[in-house]
Amino acid sequence: MKIKIAIPDNPIYRELFFNAEAVSKEFGISLIRTNEREVAKLFENNRVDVAFLTPMDYGRGTKISDYRIVPANVYAVNGYSRIASTFFKPGLKTITSCGTPTSNDFIMSIGRILLAERYNIIVDLVETKSDKKDEILSEFDSAILWKKNFVDDTALDITEDWFDTYAMPLVMGAWVTRHQEEPEDLTRILRLFESDSLHGTKKVTDKPNEEYDPREGEILYTWDDEMEKSYDALLEILFYHQLTNEMATVKIMGDELTSPTDDTIIFSPDKEEDENQ
Repeated sequence: MKIKIAIPDNPIYRELFFNAEAVSKEFGISLIRTNEREVAKLFENNRVDVAFLTPMDYGRGTKISDYRIVPANVYAVNGYSRIASTFFKPGLKTITSCGTPTSNDFIMSIGRILLAERYNIIVDLVETKSDKKDEILSEFDSAILWKKNFVDDTALDITEDWFDTYAMPLVMGAWVTRHQEEPEDLTRILRLFESDSLHGTKKVTDKPNEEYDPREGEILYTWDDEMEKSYDALLEILFYHQLTNEMATVKIMGDELTSPTDDTIIFSPDKEEDENQ
């Protein structure tokens, strides 16, 4: 059976999907590149076998099907990244509105969560036709964009703000398949998608000028136990902010989950009876 895989068409994932086309051709894979939300819809509707999903789309989908994370590679950020920013109109004492051209994207929801949790700023994300910062700020108090901020901007780096708030990496995407539908040799194939120069982490450093300390962070590409803990904690945060439909948990491809009847019972009926005597 021909495998169908969907990946988000976003330049931040360039190194993670660097060899995707070549590997897909070699293994006869049908590869679809599209926007983040469309990737999730294709997977929800069983149009693809594997997809690179945000934690928000994973959390929303576990109620639809038995989603499983493929522990091949991941995209997560520790600290400063230059990936996305929340910009503010200068001189305002209160923030009451926020515009973005990509309101359905995961990082926009993270920006909104941080405004609420860290700064007690409660706003709805309003979809804008323009993707220009200055045009959005002429109409709204703030803007969330896939864009780096500079020294002269009144702005926050979203992943840096996330780490300052929660002291854990922000997982932005991971491979997902459906339980008992896992294509053969999937983990190895997905690892072949990444650039040959990728080695687990990538340092990010900016030093605007001599007056400022360097802003530092790192991109993480390896799925491990600590990444799983960060992902689980993130799912809790998303559920708390009503961005997922249920309290999802991380399920890994290949793991067989035990039912309550199979689990070890600490107090069996016989034990309770003995203790009551």
